[in-house]
Amino acid sequence: MIHYRADQMISASDFESSVGQAFTVNVGGRQLVLELNAVRSLSSSSRPGGGFSLLFTGPRDVSLQQATYRFVGNTIAEDIFIVPVSADATAMFYEAVFN
Repeated sequence: MIHYRADQMISASDFESSVGQAFTVNVGGRQLVLELNAVRSLSSSSRPGGGFSLLFTGPRDVSLQQATYRFVGNTIAEDIFIVPVSADATAMFYEAVFN
């Protein structure tokens, strides 16, 4: 499992092999599963290594607030700031931007 130190910078390539995989997020003692749907490059970013965004899908019956959550997947455990971006009849959609 990848754990980053404060002086390390996470990159898009750290997540690309995790598209389609589930991440567990602990929310108030409850385990919530979010699926990573896409990793998108942000070409206009001045971030070293390039900017990117992560798009996640979660269950419709729970809406996470804009905040930082601990995401634990098969190979990654990382604190990630997400923002709810939309919803449909079956799911909530969230985005994390690294810019």
